[in-house]
Amino acid sequence: MMEALETKETHLQVRHHNAITNARHDLTAVQLDIYFMLLSRLKPGDTASTKYQISVKEIEELTGRGWNYQQLREATAGLIGKVFEIEEEDGLLQVAMMSSAKYLKGQGRIQLTIADELKPYLVDLKNNFTSFQLFCVLSMSSKYAKWLYVQFSRWKDIGYLSFEVEQLRYRLNLKDPNGKNTEQYKQWGQFKDNVIEPSIKQINELSDIRVEYTIEKKGRAIHKLNFTIRTVDQYQTVIPFETSDTDQEAIQLKRRLNDIGILDKTLINLVLNSTDLRKKANKCLYDIAIRRKDISNPAGYFRTTLGI
Repeated sequence: MMEALETKETHLQVRHHNAITNARHDLTAVQLDIYFMLLSRLKPGDTASTKYQISVKEIEELTGRGWNYQQLREATAGLIGKVFEIEEEDGLLQVAMMSSAKYLKGQGRIQLTIADELKPYLVDLKNNFTSFQLFCVLSMSSKYAKWLYVQFSRWKDIGYLSFEVEQLRYRLNLKDPNGKNTEQYKQWGQFKDNVIEPSIKQINELSDIRVEYTIEKKGRAIHKLNFTIRTVDQYQTVIPFETSDTDQEAIQLKRRLNDIGILDKTLINLVLNSTDLRKKANKCLYDIAIRRKDISNPAGYFRTTLGI
């Protein structure tokens, strides 16, 4: 997993040539969805002129949430205005992640361009995500759950992660270090009920990890949260992001179909040769993954769901 998607400050930092993402913690939910969709489009060999297209319908299908035109327009405008910082060996680079966004008339698609200086770092970061992990992040509606999931994924091999409550509040942009903005969810009960518990619930229901936590007190105040993290077996679903015919999507999808008992070559080819069936297959495999205990016959469930 990537080294970090964390925020010691309010911008992304990439130190040296390690793609350490500190994606801004003040991004909205729709901005995070666009960010991760854009991340999925990146690939080695992209040039300065490469443009990336995101389907609004695809965002909605993957996330289960609808974003209207005004929300998307405000989100992309905000992303263009976000300044990221990259600490390179010869100096500090300041750059906006997105340099432009064009809404293609009548197509329901957004065409995006990003700064060429940032591209190698984002490609490196994308390569540290599995498709399943990207799917998990997109499936979560809470921006706090998205951020925490990436932190927990970073430490899942260790199985443990701690945050001081005040430190976590700063990182989640609930408390302004300069004291200019109003503090959100100031009381522990509010923080717990609106941030911690909903985030843990989404992560446990929608991802490949399970998280529990205990609290430590200093005096009468809640001082620290100690999280235990464990990995659960999941089918590593491939997300139906746009890919070329020569990449790994078809190979991985075929392997996942084999894993659930789909061995019929005619049926497999039918799925692989249809963009629509690929999307339905990936969603079905994801459903099988999170409902594994409830589905005794995954192959039969798959055939029934796809109607084939």
